Amino acid sequence: MSTPKVSVVIPVYNTEEYLRECIESLRTQTLYDIEIIIVDDGSKEECARICDEIAETDERIRVIHKENAGAGLARNAGIAEARGEYVGFVDSDDYVAPEMFETLYGAATKYGADLVLSGMSFVGGNTFSKDGEIEEKDCFDSDTIFEKEGIKKLLLGVVGALPSEPDDSRYGVSVWKNIFKRALMQHENIEFLSEREVISEDAIFMIDYIKHIQTAVGIKGAFYRYRRNENSISKSYKSDRLEKVLVFLNEIEAHIRDSVKKDDYGLYLDRLVQGYARILCSQEIMYARDNNIDYKALRARLERICTNEKIAETLGSYPWYKLPIKQAAFAFAMKYKLYLMQKIMVELRAK
Repeated sequence: MSTPKVSVVIPVYNTEEYLRECIESLRTQTLYDIEIIIVDDGSKEECARICDEIAETDERIRVIHKENAGAGLARNAGIAEARGEYVGFVDSDDYVAPEMFETLYGAATKYGADLVLSGMSFVGGNTFSKDGEIEEKDCFDSDTIFEKEGIKKLLLGVVGALPSEPDDSRYGVSVWKNIFKRALMQHENIEFLSEREVISEDAIFMIDYIKHIQTAVGIKGAFYRYRRNENSISKSYKSDRLEKVLVFLNEIEAHIRDSVKKDDYGLYLDRLVQGYARILCSQEIMYARDNNIDYKALRARLERICTNEKIAETLGSYPWYKLPIKQAAFAFAMKYKLYLMQKIMVELRAK
């Protein structure tokens, strides 16, 4: 049996509304020599049935049924069954451009890369965007090679960014806009953690993988169509989100400090810390708005975030004034405990 050029692993859990569109975007790739591995992560009967039904339409599709354990472990199950030279990941409620995997694989072979990174497109529908709107984000203006010392630059740019840069992560932590060499993953035993343990298992996987590569290339193009949550930000609210974010940030540092000195990664990690603090505050504000929680209770929740030891320490020393203007204003409000200012900024943006 010939080796596919790319194995695409898709964790599935009760996404029957979007699943057919996702798989069809893979079946119609301009790169025909791929395999599509659907990992049914303990979905309800209807979704599991659709997985099997879709598999009958194309010999390149295989389905794995397993007990529910989360997307990270579902991806691991797919990796274990993959036969491709490279592995890509797609979430089952998203879809991809027809030329995505041909373009990424072409760059991999051209440069002999262990990792190919690209941009992404956000399909609107959340609190801060209009339904149907598509926002493209290129991470690279042209082919960008990372080798030797450049690998450290790439690692830092995944973890975070410098204050003057537009986003909290220069290259993004998500795995689904990239492809990875399968042999390297197997040789180094690189796997995903469960998102039930760490809220962004993608970031940890990216760090662990990049530490072992020789060559990476970033290419221009936003091929992955990430479907934003159509519900408001408050619908994903979790009361223990702060604790989970702190665990995640500690995990990030634990995975990077054996490869990069703190003097080098400190400013990048601090950008991520204040970025997550901004997200946490925004979620609290939107949740309070949508659930008629009074300002006194909201203020106590925001205070809990902004006075947290790790967050307050970061905000105290971070050069917030170098951030893009809107981020700088929000960081200023967090640093100086201006909770009403935070509330007004978030609610104005949501209008």
